[in-house]
Amino acid sequence: ARHATGNVFGYFAGIEDDGYHWYYRPGVSAGVIPTNDGQTCVFASMPARRFRDEIRLDPGAGFERVLSECSPELAQAVARGQRSGQLRGFPGQPGFLRQAWGPGWALVGDAAYFKDPLTAHGITDALRDAELLARAVVEGSSEAALDGYQATRDAIALGLFEVTDEIASFGWDLPAVKQMHLRLSEEMKGEVAAMAEWRQERAALGKTA
Repeated sequence: ARHATGNVFGYFAGIEDDGYHWYYRPGVSAGVIPTNDGQTCVFASMPARRFRDEIRLDPGAGFERVLSECSPELAQAVARGQRSGQLRGFPGQPGFLRQAWGPGWALVGDAAYFKDPLTAHGITDALRDAELLARAVVEGSSEAALDGYQATRDAIALGLFEVTDEIASFGWDLPAVKQMHLRLSEEMKGEVAAMAEWRQERAALGKTA
């Protein structure tokens, strides 16, 4: 990939938990992700250069500043919440798509395919790849089966990879990033459809076993 975002994130209690929320303004982004035990993950994202030159020196102040730039309402909600533990920073890492297998080894998840965390889709990648690799192993771990694992992964992942890299560029205005997210949604729908088909196949095999 060509782009990478820097991120600062933390977990907070006392923030209204009504689902996932993403916020975008030119040059910055933020998100709210409900987790367990009443905790909510809140992240602030910016170009990796800004993280390196400004945010990493004072992650707390940078976190508040980016949230305020992106959504004053979110910044106020976070200020009213109670933070659990420390804020954590990630300076950014350009994405990559690696060979998925070789003699005696195979890769899944971020080890095999990493894209910028701005679209928050990494766990789905790991679960998808684990399912594909398990199917290849069940087929006997032949070269053809493992080649099939990599080919299917690439076919599903490449569109997600490319549009995520575009979003991570921060080289957009709001109408443009809206269109990017429509593309992201279509790519995700295709992934969900493929995974649903695999689940149906697995259920059918279970009935005939």
